[in-house]
Amino acid sequence: MSTGHPIDLLDEYALGQLAAPDHRRVGDHVRDCARCDADLASWRALAAVARDTSGVPPVADGELDRLTRRLPTRRPLARRLTQVAAVAVAGAVIGTGIVAGLLPDGPPGAEPAAAAVLDRAATAAAAATAPRVADGTVWYTETRFETVHIDTPVDPVGRSFLVQQRFTNRIWLALPDRQRYDQEAAKTVVAPSDREAWIAAGSPRLYDLPSFTDDPGTLEVWQLLLDDHLVRTGAVTARGAGLRRELDLLRTLPTNPGRLRDWLEVQVGDNSPGAIRWCPTDTASCNVEAEIFQATAALLASPIAPPKLRSALFTVLAGLRGVHLDGTRTDDAGRPATTVSITTGHLRYELFFDAEKATLLANRQVLVTREVGSTDPQWTGAAPGTVVRSVLYVKTQVVAAVGAQGS
Repeated sequence: MSTGHPIDLLDEYALGQLAAPDHRRVGDHVRDCARCDADLASWRALAAVARDTSGVPPVADGELDRLTRRLPTRRPLARRLTQVAAVAVAGAVIGTGIVAGLLPDGPPGAEPAAAAVLDRAATAAAAATAPRVADGTVWYTETRFETVHIDTPVDPVGRSFLVQQRFTNRIWLALPDRQRYDQEAAKTVVAPSDREAWIAAGSPRLYDLPSFTDDPGTLEVWQLLLDDHLVRTGAVTARGAGLRRELDLLRTLPTNPGRLRDWLEVQVGDNSPGAIRWCPTDTASCNVEAEIFQATAALLASPIAPPKLRSALFTVLAGLRGVHLDGTRTDDAGRPATTVSITTGHLRYELFFDAEKATLLANRQVLVTREVGSTDPQWTGAAPGTVVRSVLYVKTQVVAAVGAQGS
């Protein structure tokens, strides 16, 4: 930064290419500085021209010269940006090939609006009170799941149907090492798009999910993620490391966002038999960013994750290429939530959270295109916009004993 004003960083801020600490610092400054806010508006206009010249308001006469004169001569990124904008201002047609040659291959992190709100959540997480983890502490979580997929009736009728399955998990984590897992499943129902065909086939009986109590309990996804790391590094020989060991690992995970991102990339890259699959089987609907997006959400769901780790997880999300701010929406429990998403292939992966409290509220997978049944058959017949998987985090709190559900 120079002369107290971050004029040498505004171009990268407009493009969403600053590291999280600088992004926060520039954002804080701009909110209180009319001069820099005006310059930022101009940089955003240039960035918009550079990305897509259609429908972009023209940059005011003299803006390129004024902004460029204020930049240090060492800034090649800004020079590339102003080169592209200059062509547009001059009225030339910018072809896809020209733009590709002047600009980086897509933004390296989340879109600026998404990065800003995720950075705000990171700040809130860092300031939060550490979770209680003394021996004898009992954490209770209640989570509601819904999935949509193709299934065959119990007695085959020559075809499958698109069905919806709903279940609620109630889990007690009693430190140091006891866990109970209750699953309450609703009856499987046929999705509206297939209901008429199902009735015409005689309403064949469908497979229902079981309801059960498992004590000692089934592991949650964030525990599987940690246990797989412990197995891979030789600390344990199989999953089921225990809460205390998982807590110890949570405490030692990197809180530097770059190193945490590297660690997550190693975990999601494990394709060995039995490893967690972070995306559907269709590879077109998955990439590393989507996998890290999902794995980060899983760790944010842990009630015993330390504040600094939670903060770093939100910052990792802010650095993922293609993360988009969808705005404020309402989750399935009626709670207002900030929503960010990342889209790849047929799916949009969504994350609902309270940015002020840095709490995870829900995550969903939404079909955005009509999938190709031959390569991705699990949602055959589902229309774009169908929520094919949703996880709603209803409760997370300390309770008096295993079996208690709190308030």
